[in-house]
Amino acid sequence: MIVFEDEYVIVVPTFKEVVPHKHPFLHIFFLGDGGRCDEAAVVGSGMVHTMQGPDKCRLFLMIDPTSDLADYLNSSVIKGNSPEQIKLEVPLIIDGDDDLSISNSVKKCLKDNGYCMPKTAGDEIEDYRVVRLIREIRDYKHLDDKIDKIASEYGLSESRLSHVFKEYAGISLKGYLTIAQLKYAYKLVTEGASKTHAALEAGFATPAHLAYICKTQMGISITDVFK
Repeated sequence: MIVFEDEYVIVVPTFKEVVPHKHPFLHIFFLGDGGRCDEAAVVGSGMVHTMQGPDKCRLFLMIDPTSDLADYLNSSVIKGNSPEQIKLEVPLIIDGDDDLSISNSVKKCLKDNGYCMPKTAGDEIEDYRVVRLIREIRDYKHLDDKIDKIASEYGLSESRLSHVFKEYAGISLKGYLTIAQLKYAYKLVTEGASKTHAALEAGFATPAHLAYICKTQMGISITDVFK
């Protein structure tokens, strides 16, 4: 099961074999038995990691590295270059197995544990064109565009756009577009589209390209994602 939220994607895993991998997403792996998780493993952007099996990991979050939740984890939870194992002050109670129940359970857990740190005025970027671009990419725009075309639309040079985007988001524009492409492909398949259609609509050159990116970014095959 995959549930899409603004700042993260919730994944209820059915796969068991995850090869070590790294990607720009942050993760929270909620660990426990049955419908209760008392612990979590937090993985930062770019950290090499794998995943415990579904008998231990009840669900996990793929977190947008530009989000407020990522800001909080980077500043208050992640202390080094290795995943952090933490005890949840308020456990995650998974109340129901439908999308809405799981979404609400996760939101409540994040709120109850204080996992929110909105950006302050001092953190805001001066060039609001980049903020607008992030919002548009979150809405799955520009997925099939080259960076020079996006830069031209925003009245910036390609090098300037790439620089200010990396400075603000902590991730390259190309990397962020890849995240959005993966999310959109997953979204289309969960809505009933074929993997071929989803790959092309999300801006991948071929279905094989989507399969390659999924394997290298997520550590599992695209087929295993949707089992």
